[in-house]
Amino acid sequence: MSTVPRTRTRPLQGASTVKTLNCPNCGGTIALRAAGTTVSLVCEHCGSTLDATQPELRVIVEANRALHRPLIPLGSRGELDGVTWEVTGYLERTDGEEPWSEYLLFNPYEGYAFLIDDGDRFSLGRLLDRVPGWDDNALSVGGQVFEPTWPTYEARVTFVVGEFYWRVKVGERVQVTDYAAPNLMLSAEENGAERSWTRSKLLARGTAEAAFRIPARQASWDSTPRADEPSPYRRNLREALVIAALAAAVLLFLGITAPSNRLVLTRQIDVPFDEKSHNVVIGPVDLPSARQSVHVRARVDTLNNSWLDIDYSLVERRTQQSYAGYATAERYSGRDSDGAWSEGDNDPGVRFSSIPRGTYDLVIDGAAHRWVDPKAAPAGFTPIFGSADLPPQDMVPVTVEVRRGGGTGGLLFLFLVLIAAWPLILWFKHAHHEARRRGWPQSDDEDGDE
Repeated sequence: MSTVPRTRTRPLQGASTVKTLNCPNCGGTIALRAAGTTVSLVCEHCGSTLDATQPELRVIVEANRALHRPLIPLGSRGELDGVTWEVTGYLERTDGEEPWSEYLLFNPYEGYAFLIDDGDRFSLGRLLDRVPGWDDNALSVGGQVFEPTWPTYEARVTFVVGEFYWRVKVGERVQVTDYAAPNLMLSAEENGAERSWTRSKLLARGTAEAAFRIPARQASWDSTPRADEPSPYRRNLREALVIAALAAAVLLFLGITAPSNRLVLTRQIDVPFDEKSHNVVIGPVDLPSARQSVHVRARVDTLNNSWLDIDYSLVERRTQQSYAGYATAERYSGRDSDGAWSEGDNDPGVRFSSIPRGTYDLVIDGAAHRWVDPKAAPAGFTPIFGSADLPPQDMVPVTVEVRRGGGTGGLLFLFLVLIAAWPLILWFKHAHHEARRRGWPQSDDEDGDE
């Protein structure tokens, strides 16, 4: 299959390439748009296939059925990839399951091209002037690698109209093998006598429609992606990853430079047993920076089968603004049929987050309680809670520590998770699209090996 030599790109001018002829079958006027290169011509009026190489347009085949018009009328002109093309021919094909259409485009300086319409998207195809190279069970053209898609299939022409550079007719069959890359498709067509290679580029939605002034098509998001259809999430995923990386870097910098955990004061207080409440005020707690966290811990080493309820109030001296917290220190031990046991936390902590700058007092209300089981234990067992032999204890010594700063690890982790959420969602969408796009059978041999 030969094309006109490519010397330069120039838009079509006037109608110098068009010859007006009459169909010998019906007498209708026919426009021969690529005189000198057209081999066969199908009459737009009666559907007769004509031999364009004969001066009298000899009738090859007569079509007895009514013609239906292509979506883009013959003779329409439109610009694609910077070249003005004219539609000279139109044919429809099927693989036995799915139909598609192909428009033959012509430019006197660029030769022929194909506008392929699968009903959803358009692709622009050009014949290759060289055989693709093999690269590890894939094909490569100009450094672009194409992966095999579905097995070789038969394509049959079901309708044709217009003029072509080869003798085309209804019923013509070729064997087609497709190889795909993002936005590109490489197709090999064989008819027993020759093999031709076509590389087609998937056009952006609306490009062909705008070029030939036909209605734009709406995207169908629930349809299975084409083998050459790139992921629509790829660009958004890259942008989201860049933004997330920058945000994570800022957060890590703030976490590193944030004030570290620092001991402000430590005090020991005594809380009596079995009183409703014991009030103690300790301070000052100086917070020189705005919005700091304050961590208060109460360590009670002498608890045994008893507990201590502690209410904290962090009170700013000047404004009397108060921030409250609560903790319980407890420790229990005993013996049962499984042996000795103990449980409880005698070192509870309370964290106040985002406390404003200022000087504070820590007001502590503590109430200590002991647990003694009043019932006698069964023979051979120590009471589960408490013991009558416990030495008397009137006061519980409590060591209180107050620290400021630090404690941002949890918040930092939470913010990092939130930052990563959107890129992860996009990545899953992208991976799902690619899995569906690549979900074709690779070859008949592979199917047989499974």
